Amino acid sequence: MNPYQTIWLSPKRTFSDYLLNNKSQSLFALPIIIIGLSLGLNMMPDINAILDDEFVWWSLLIAIPMGIGTAFLILGFIMPGLVKLVGRIWNGESTMRQMVNVYSISSIPYGLLLIYQIMLFAIGEDPLLDRLNGGLSYIVWLWSFALLIIGISQIQRFSYGMALLNILISYLPILISGILRAT
Repeated sequence: MNPYQTIWLSPKRTFSDYLLNNKSQSLFALPIIIIGLSLGLNMMPDINAILDDEFVWWSLLIAIPMGIGTAFLILGFIMPGLVKLVGRIWNGESTMRQMVNVYSISSIPYGLLLIYQIMLFAIGEDPLLDRLNGGLSYIVWLWSFALLIIGISQIQRFSYGMALLNILISYLPILISGILRAT
């Protein structure tokens, strides 16, 4: 079963077949790399401004690895770890690798945003995430969040409401630190 095809119309089956029935599970890294490329393209104008006022290929060589590293840090360690930690409160059953793969598979729709960013880059515009179509970005974010809720409910054997509560409580430390930093 190919999760790139089945995640769009039957996400519950995709998560149950791929994550729960696959005991020797490897890391599903390609969607995290895709998000890292998107973050790298988003960072490129800032790094380009540090290096020079015009386009420099070195900025791509610096920004792309930084974006991929940031994506692996956030989606491969911090967020799955927080959700797994909070899920232990309600006796959630998951391993860290399963949680990372849930985050990875639920971020497959973000590949659409990378295609849009590459088109902006090809025509000479700054490929910032702010310049993308707002409606498309919102729909992709909403679809990915729904996939995350479905995946966490499948992997930790929660209802959808408990999975949503698990996600929201695990995001609280990040929100609080952002509010404290802003004041």
